[in-house]
Amino acid sequence: MKKTVRRRNRFKASRKRYFNANESGKVMLWNIKKVMHCHFADLSARLSALVDPRKYEEYTIVEMVMPALVLFILGCNSRNAFNNKAREEKFYKNYSRLFGLKLPHMDATNDLFKLLDFNEMEEIRCCLISILIEKRVFHKFRFFEQYSHIAIDGTGAYKWGENPPEGIEKHALTKESKNGKTTYSTLLLEAVLVCKNGMTIPLMTDWIDNDNQLYDKQDCEHNAFKRLSVRLKKYFPRLKVCILADGLYSNVSIMNICQENGWKFITVFKDGNLPSVWEEVKSLLPLGGGFSSCQKCIPNATNWIMRTFRWIEDLDYKKYSIQWMECIQEMVHRKTGEKETNRFVFLTNIEINDKNIADILMSGRARWLIEDHFNTQKNRGGSLHHKFSRNNFNAIKNWHNARQIAYLIKEFVKHSHEVQELIKTKKLTWTELWEIINGYLYFCSIDKVMEEFDNYIKKSRQIRLE
Repeated sequence: MKKTVRRRNRFKASRKRYFNANESGKVMLWNIKKVMHCHFADLSARLSALVDPRKYEEYTIVEMVMPALVLFILGCNSRNAFNNKAREEKFYKNYSRLFGLKLPHMDATNDLFKLLDFNEMEEIRCCLISILIEKRVFHKFRFFEQYSHIAIDGTGAYKWGENPPEGIEKHALTKESKNGKTTYSTLLLEAVLVCKNGMTIPLMTDWIDNDNQLYDKQDCEHNAFKRLSVRLKKYFPRLKVCILADGLYSNVSIMNICQENGWKFITVFKDGNLPSVWEEVKSLLPLGGGFSSCQKCIPNATNWIMRTFRWIEDLDYKKYSIQWMECIQEMVHRKTGEKETNRFVFLTNIEINDKNIADILMSGRARWLIEDHFNTQKNRGGSLHHKFSRNNFNAIKNWHNARQIAYLIKEFVKHSHEVQELIKTKKLTWTELWEIINGYLYFCSIDKVMEEFDNYIKKSRQIRLE
C-alpha cells in the first residue's frame, strides 16, 4: 500500500513538472513573439534590404540570416547543434509556423556570411536600437533622469594558438612568450547601454584588428575606442551620453573624446593612475578644507550599509577640470555582525555635491554590468568563444552581429513582466527557461498558440518591462 502511494505521488510530481514546463514554454514563446512584434516589427524588412552577394538564390536573404539569430536566441553552442534540431520534423514545422520562413542548413548561412558586408549587419543593430531610443523605451531606466550610460570595455573573443588559419592570421593580435613562441588571438571592444533595471543593450562593436598592415605598435583598446566613438556619435547623435569605463581609460584621451562629443564620463581611478592627479589629491586631503565629505546610511533586508564619501572638485589636469570622489562602504550583517569593507574611487567631469554623490557612485558601479554581459555571452548561451567560422574574419564579424541582435531580443524577453513573474513564481533560472523553450519547440506543436497570438495582436499592444 505504501509503495502504491509513493508511486502515485511520484507520478503526480512528474505530471506537475510536465505541465509547469508546458505552461512555461508557452509563456516564453508568447513573449518572444510579442517582443518581436512590438519592438522589432521591421526586422524582417531590414534583413530583406541587405545587399545579397550570392549568384544563386534558393533561399531568400531573410531565410538565410534569420536562422543565425534564432540559433543564438535558443542558446545553441554551434552550427551543428542547430542543424541537429532542424532535422527534427516537429522543430522544422514550429520554426516555419513561428517565422513563416524556410530553414536552410547552417553551412549555407556561413557561406553567405563570408560574403555579406558586416557593416550592413551592424547598421541593422544600430537602427533597431535608435528606433527604441526614439520611442523612449529606455527613458525611465536612465541615470540622473537624463544620461544614457554607455559602458566601454574590451574582451578576448578567440584564441588561435600558434598556427591560425591564413584568413585569420593577418587580422589577429600576436603575443610572444618567454620561450619565443608566438600565439595569436582576437579581441574586441564593446559599447553597451546599461540601464537601471539591469538591462544591457549591445550598441556596437569595434574589432581590435591589425588588418594586415605594417605597424610599429599593434592595435589596442584606446585606438578601438577612438574609432568606436565616431560611430557612436554618428548613429546616436542626440543621445545624452555618460561613458563608464575601467581604470585603463582614466587618461586624457577619453577626456578629449568626451569633450569633443559633449559627453560625460565616470572612470575607475586606481592607485597609480595619473600620478600628478594623485599627488594633488594626497596634498589636499590632509588640509581638511580642500575636500567635501558626507555620510549616508542605507539599510536593507540583511545589512546595515554605511557609506562615507569624500570628493574634491575642479582638479586641474592638462586643460581639463575634473572631479575626484571616494566612497568607503561598510556593510554589517544584521544578525551575525559580520563586517565587509569596500573602497570605490572614480574620476568624472560631472559636478559633485552631497545630493548627487550617491547617484554618481551607483552610476560608476554600474560599469560591472558589462562584465556580466560578457560572462553571459561566453558562458550562458552566447558561445562567444566558439568559432562559428574558422577561417574567414568577415564571417566571424557577421556571426557576432547576429549574436548581438539575438541578445537584444533576449534582453527584452528576460525583462518583460510575464517572464519576470515566471522566474519569481516558478523559481526557475534564466538558463532553465531557455531549456524549456527549446524542449517546447522540439516536442510540442505551436499551432494553437500561434492562432491565439494572431488574434491577440489584432489590437495594439505594449510590453511592460521590469
